[in-house]
Amino acid sequence: MTQRILALALAVGSLAACSSDQSPTSEAPGGATIAGTGAGPIAGQTAKPAGAGASGAANMPATGGMGASAGGAGAPAISAGGAGAAAVAGSGGSTGGAGAASAAGSGGTGGGGGMSGSAGTAAGSGGSSGGAAGSVGPKAGNGGMIMPGQGGTLNTTQIVGPGQTFDGGGKRYTAGRSLGDGSQSESQQPMFRVEAGGTLKNVVLGSPAADGVHTYGNATLENIVWEDIGEDAMTIKESGTVTLNGGSASNGDDKVFQINAPSTFKVSNFTARKAGKFIRQNGDTTFKVVVEIDSCDISQMDEAIFRTDSSSSTVKMTNTRYSQIGDDLFIGVSPGNITQSNNVKY
Repeated sequence: MTQRILALALAVGSLAACSSDQSPTSEAPGGATIAGTGAGPIAGQTAKPAGAGASGAANMPATGGMGASAGGAGAPAISAGGAGAAAVAGSGGSTGGAGAASAAGSGGTGGGGGMSGSAGTAAGSGGSSGGAAGSVGPKAGNGGMIMPGQGGTLNTTQIVGPGQTFDGGGKRYTAGRSLGDGSQSESQQPMFRVEAGGTLKNVVLGSPAADGVHTYGNATLENIVWEDIGEDAMTIKESGTVTLNGGSASNGDDKVFQINAPSTFKVSNFTARKAGKFIRQNGDTTFKVVVEIDSCDISQMDEAIFRTDSSSSTVKMTNTRYSQIGDDLFIGVSPGNITQSNNVKY
């Protein structure tokens, strides 16, 4: 029994071996055997012999060649993939280019910074406003300088306002009848009125000169000539410091200069002849006046160089020549309030 079982097992194993060594075949015309399809799909492998015979062997390379061609078809697919990569590159390149253009556009917006340039234009307009201010400047200039006078007759008082300068250019002015006749009448009007901060210069006052010049506050007079003193050459009407430098005055019946308010009067480089007094503080007043006389030439005064009724007023005279002074150099001035140096009597 055991031997029969063993023999049966051997028979079955032999049948299985025969089945595994054979592939399905089909008959081609002429009796040639065609290789099984299992070998064909694997590209580049050599097909197993399908069976004995020269005809079967001859068809094996053709079948293998078909498999290789299929493999070759797979390669173009890879090439297509490469084309895909190229598309990506192209797309990326295109995107990059667009990005660069966009950046350039932003640069253009920066050029919109040229709008800042427009703002500069606006600033330039502001410069135009500055020009308008310049236009105001000339007006201020006119306020600071009255055009030189032409000389002639003044029928109304010429007012020199605060900060203004009247330059007469050395021309000669006389007073019209409406201002006065140059007598000793107290009702006469001045030819020139100089306000605080004003300057009067290079003016010749002829005859008649009415009541000459009045000052109100700090005032500057330069190179003023009174050919005929009239009532007074100049009167200080309000407190301040009045400075007179250069000029001359002559032919007066009373005083040359009158002081009617507490003030300081400085006169230098001036020549005065033929009058009652050179300087007079208003009679019977006790306010303090400070008088400074320097480098002047004073002569033919009937009474004095300076007369006051105030014990507090002072006088200082330096580097001055004088002659033919009536009663005394200074009348009414306390001895301790008189200062002199380097004066010459001739």
